[in-house]
This record gives sequence, C-alpha cells and structure tokens, in this order.
Amino acid sequence: MVEKEPAENRASPEVPVEIPTIVAATRWLFILLGMIWLVLGVWSIYRLGQVSNSVPPTIMWIVAILMFVNAALLIWISWGLGRGSKLYFYFGILLVAGNIFLTFTDEFGVLDLLTLIINVLLLLLLIAGHSRFLNKLN
Repeated sequence: MVEKEPAENRASPEVPVEIPTIVAATRWLFILLGMIWLVLGVWSIYRLGQVSNSVPPTIMWIVAILMFVNAALLIWISWGLGRGSKLYFYFGILLVAGNIFLTFTDEFGVLDLLTLIINVLLLLLLIAGHSRFLNKLN
C-alpha cells in the first residue's frame, strides 16, 4: 500500500509522487504518538486541581507544557518526514531516542509501556528505512 502525496506537494501535477509504505507508516505513528502526548498534557492540566499537595502546581504546569511541546515536535517531524530532509530524519531519531530514555526516568505504568512500544517501533522504522527517508520524494 502506497500513500499518494497531495497535489500541492508534488514536483509536477502530471507526475504523482508515491510515498513508500515505511515512510507513510512512520509518519502516522509520529502523529499517533503526538496525539497521545497531547491527550496526556490535557489530562495533566485537568488533574492539576485534583493532585495532592505532594506535587507543586508549578511542577505540574511545567510537565504539562513539556508534554505539549513533545506533541508538537512529534507532529512537526511527521509533517517533515518524507521530504528528503536530513534535518527531520535526524531530529526524529533524536526525539524518539530521548523519549525512550525519558520513559525510564519516572514511574512505569501502562501508558509508559504504550508510548515505549510506539517509540521503539518508530526508532526501528527510522533506522531500517533510512534510505527511504533521505531520498528526495518531491
């Protein structure tokens, strides 16, 4: 299955550019992970008033903002992948590797396992398909 790039992103209107399956799958996983972090950020703000006094509100706000930044970066990388830019590819690897590392720095639960699995899958897809990501597709 090969996803078609929208007409405005093609080199010329009469020649459709086909995005390799590995690139399309990786882009969708980045979007999925970004949406998960967006939901977790909203949930953290919702919990702000419900958390016991053991965690200062300032820390909770900082954590929520970092979740939103992570979500935005993941979605930005998804947008940029497939354009043949080394910047998006290497920054994507760096972001995913950082997320994998940070997963183990806090309590580990079901949501951590879910994001860890997606991050590891993303890292494997990026490494396995590196030539597909670094070829100019449009």
